[in-house]
Amino acid sequence: MSNEEKDTKITINEKEEEEYQRSCMRKISRIVVLLLIGLLATCYYIFVVELCIFTVQLLEAKVTFLVIFHLLFLLCVWCYLRTVMMPPVVPPEKFRPSESDKQLYLSDERPQVLQEILIRMAKDLHIKKAVRYCTTCHVIKPDRCHHCPVCNVCILKLDHHCGFLNNCVGFSNYKFFLLAVMYGVLLCIFTSAVSLYCSILFWTHQLPNSPSKVPIIVLFSLTTFFAIMLFQLFLDHFELALRNITDREDSDNTEEFNPYNLGFSKNLREVFGNEKKYWFLPIFSSLGDGFSFPMGEVTMDIEKNAAIAAKPPSESNSQLLEVKTTQKS
Repeated sequence: MSNEEKDTKITINEKEEEEYQRSCMRKISRIVVLLLIGLLATCYYIFVVELCIFTVQLLEAKVTFLVIFHLLFLLCVWCYLRTVMMPPVVPPEKFRPSESDKQLYLSDERPQVLQEILIRMAKDLHIKKAVRYCTTCHVIKPDRCHHCPVCNVCILKLDHHCGFLNNCVGFSNYKFFLLAVMYGVLLCIFTSAVSLYCSILFWTHQLPNSPSKVPIIVLFSLTTFFAIMLFQLFLDHFELALRNITDREDSDNTEEFNPYNLGFSKNLREVFGNEKKYWFLPIFSSLGDGFSFPMGEVTMDIEKNAAIAAKPPSESNSQLLEVKTTQKS
């Protein structure tokens, strides 16, 4: 067997192993999603049946607890299902180079030549940062687009792949993800508070011992644990949304500043949209198309200064004065 045939065989085996690992991860994620749905159904039964129907005695308290619980439960489940079922958005067809350009790129190995080929292919795509090419999907990656090794596809504005969702969180479902976590926190806090109240009544013998006592205490323990976990997760991602940066960018960021930071208000509108009446509903209202993004004033100033620095000294000085005059005004 020749060396070339051995290399080809090794490459095929590596691809098969990667595909097997992806398949295993997807199967595990599906099991996790089913377990989460089962856990939600169990908590629903304990709260509605064991706590509200069998334990709480005042009718007004029963109605109040049931109304608040069902409102938060339905919003949480609705947002969660939208996050799970929303397919990730891939780069549009215009980011896919022609077959001749693709073959030209794959036939060369010199970094400088490859970069020149990419720049030529991306000249009409309005990519503001470095031009990148995915050799798996065979597309030119738009700004903020990354390849997910689990889904094996390039995702627009990829935040992260979540095993609890069996899906990627990106441009198409990031709003739903944030809302699902937020309503999950509120649901857990409310359920934990009510189950703690009933547990105290059991411990102080204001309620007679019944078969519902143990499930209610278990419900309190579960919801308290998930309230703490989800609250920390929500704080982390809300802070990222305020800075208009994804979890992937925050982990890989080596730049001194975030070029997409538009200020807190505009950053939130990038995720939730301009219509505030839709902010807390699982309705897609995010701004943009997923492959082109506005940049902050700091970025524009740096680009302007870089352009001035590249010009002759006499022309640069006149434009620099113009820039300073504009900034003062």
